Amino acid sequence: MTRIRLLLVFFTALASGLFSLQPLGAQQPGPQRDVADLLIQSRSMETPRAANRTIPLPAGNPLELFPIEGNVYALVGGPVNVTLQVGSEGVLLVDAGPPEMAEHVLQAVRLLTRMPISYIVNTTADPLHYRGNAALGNEGQNPTVNQQGLAGPGSAVAGGGGGNGPQRQAGAIVFSHENLLNRMSAPTGETPGEPFELWPSNTFFTPRKTMWFNDEPIEMLHVPTAHTDADMLVFFRRSDVVVAGDVIDTFRYPMIDAARGGSIQGILAGMNQVVDLTVPRFNQQGGTRVIPGHGRILNEADVVEYRDMITIIHDRVKRGVDAKMTLAQIKAQQPTLDYDGLYSVPEWTGEMFVDAIYKDLTAGAAR
Repeated sequence: MTRIRLLLVFFTALASGLFSLQPLGAQQPGPQRDVADLLIQSRSMETPRAANRTIPLPAGNPLELFPIEGNVYALVGGPVNVTLQVGSEGVLLVDAGPPEMAEHVLQAVRLLTRMPISYIVNTTADPLHYRGNAALGNEGQNPTVNQQGLAGPGSAVAGGGGGNGPQRQAGAIVFSHENLLNRMSAPTGETPGEPFELWPSNTFFTPRKTMWFNDEPIEMLHVPTAHTDADMLVFFRRSDVVVAGDVIDTFRYPMIDAARGGSIQGILAGMNQVVDLTVPRFNQQGGTRVIPGHGRILNEADVVEYRDMITIIHDRVKRGVDAKMTLAQIKAQQPTLDYDGLYSVPEWTGEMFVDAIYKDLTAGAAR
């Protein structure tokens, strides 16, 4: 029934002409992924609005800049999506991308505003999302330091709440969950995993951290043990936009980074958290926008479809684990068969996804 349903959705979308539209926030990394994104788009019958067309960037910039809602913009087309919140107080970036992407991000910022980058939020422990911290942060300005260079209340200190790290008052403040700082700084005494200039300068350990910036309340919501143990969602409440980081990747199956604290249950919990935050405008379409770490801009229906796919595959593998089947026996049942055409890519195939789920579930059983 699932394959029949997918075929019906495909031909309905084809007949309605949706495939002739440029997907909202679409990226173009390769033929296989292009097809996957178009099929994902077909599941949501919402038509991209004229207001969401790209803002032209300078010649030679390979990225695309989209207005999303309110003060929020998405910069797509690179290795990761970068979100910009822009206003009279400055610029807040969600994720920095790799260092080679920094100049392209700065061009987009300069196109939108003359205000400096005040904050950078790192959503995950994946280096692809934070290694541009230094290049972009150094171009920014710490909003808690006055013009005379004196730190005011709340100035950034590496190490977050502990305040024991070296002072770093220049440049943008970099927020993250403390698990990311712990992984980068190696607090047990071994050699740090990353140079100091990449470290977040303000961390939190609670489930939720809030701030007010550019006349908008912003929530940073920790998602424990999702892609990694340092994942977070960023919710721009006035603009009604959720940035999901690597909790969602519409180009492929979600990657479980067990070495850095990831788990299948954490990913599912994160997906449910995103669904709880989103509110559709009409018939499950429109409304709250969701910007994934990789892939196209989503609404609630898209997120639900992606979550349900993960849940179905998880349940198929778990049924085999509960029946004491071996990994080879579970794989022989092809639990990802009806989704491989959408989400299986050479670097993270359906078989790899099944391997990761099986190891996660059996490790939990062993404990």
